[in-house]
Amino acid sequence: MESSVPVAGIDVSKRFSDMCVLSPQNDVLLKQKIYHDMTSMRLAAKKLREIESQCGVKPVVVMESTSHYHLILFQFFADAGFEVVVVNPIQSGALKNINVRKVKNDRVDAYRIAMLYRLKVLRPSQIPTSSLRGLRLLTRQRSELMDDVTRFKNRLTAYLDQIFPGYCEVFSDAGGVSSRAVLRRWPAPDMLLAVSMDEVAEFIGKAGRKGYKFGAEKAVKLRAAAESARVIGVRSVSSASLIENMLDIIEGLLSAVRRVEGEIKALVKQEPGFNEDVNLLCSIPGIGFNSAVVIVAEMGDISLFRKPKQLAAYFGLDPGERQSGTFKGRKNKLSKRGSPQVRAVLHMAAVSSVSRNRDGTYKNPVLAEYYEKKCVEKPKNVARVAVMRKLSNIIYAVLRDRKPFELRTPQEHMRLLTAA
Repeated sequence: MESSVPVAGIDVSKRFSDMCVLSPQNDVLLKQKIYHDMTSMRLAAKKLREIESQCGVKPVVVMESTSHYHLILFQFFADAGFEVVVVNPIQSGALKNINVRKVKNDRVDAYRIAMLYRLKVLRPSQIPTSSLRGLRLLTRQRSELMDDVTRFKNRLTAYLDQIFPGYCEVFSDAGGVSSRAVLRRWPAPDMLLAVSMDEVAEFIGKAGRKGYKFGAEKAVKLRAAAESARVIGVRSVSSASLIENMLDIIEGLLSAVRRVEGEIKALVKQEPGFNEDVNLLCSIPGIGFNSAVVIVAEMGDISLFRKPKQLAAYFGLDPGERQSGTFKGRKNKLSKRGSPQVRAVLHMAAVSSVSRNRDGTYKNPVLAEYYEKKCVEKPKNVARVAVMRKLSNIIYAVLRDRKPFELRTPQEHMRLLTAA
């Protein structure tokens, strides 16, 4: 079928794209620049319909998945009735040396994309539904906002180290709820020293919701730090203003995070498929709601993956390979070609799974034992990646079987497989 239809290869860029249309005999029928505006895109669709009339069959439109820039073209041509195929740019780069001459420009790239489709070496990428795309955008925005929160908390800590030395030894999280309340009330050491210990203790106890005793312990340490800071701290007329500005920024970002989280929860609740997948993933120790939502948003439909290895590769957890002749590389690194958001989530889940709880137990004793055995022969970071790979396999099994996670030892698992 592919060899009997015209193919329109589109090289996508930010403001415009280049289109090259090949006939069923691989002759170039059209080369055209498409600006990302209604007039230019309608003209491109008109040209494709003229080619449809000429060849008797509708052209297939093929384009690279290029950040978010391809989305408007995909939606426009799909709405216009054309079959649209989106491919991974890693695949479309396979024929970059199709010509002997070293030529790299958008017109050549558009031809190359069309030719690759004709040679049947391209595998279409997953096109997320509107709901999935919305969930993905929201989870990524939350991640970006949380990164900003961390950045400004670090900046707040840097200011306090100068203005109020010793403060961060009293409140380990300078941007936490109790600390922000204290700094909002007394943003400079002199202000705190001007009030009674009882007032400070009562205020901290209420702010942290831990009672007067907790507040009194913090107040004693805080007053000692304030007395020291009055001597060794860097004094400036803008000190209080700097702290208050940082608090405004952090609290604004946290407000945005809460708003995004509310939208995420509403979207998950209204989409039965999302809700079921998230609940299944939350049954896995170490994976909470936010982590589960990121996995669902970045992964999409589990049925697209036939094997656990394919899901691991999609997450970028598959090792690269270097081999030529008799040489075989021994230090192969992760491909990291998948979603960095999922890898971050799986890293946190792996750390949580192999760390001890307060009572000395593990969230997942089977993975903890596996990790400890790996650490005997491998560096800790390599062993942690192995745990991430195990978690990827667990995610695949839970979503494939549509059953909550059950903790089993390898021996129990083998007995069940043998019995089946």
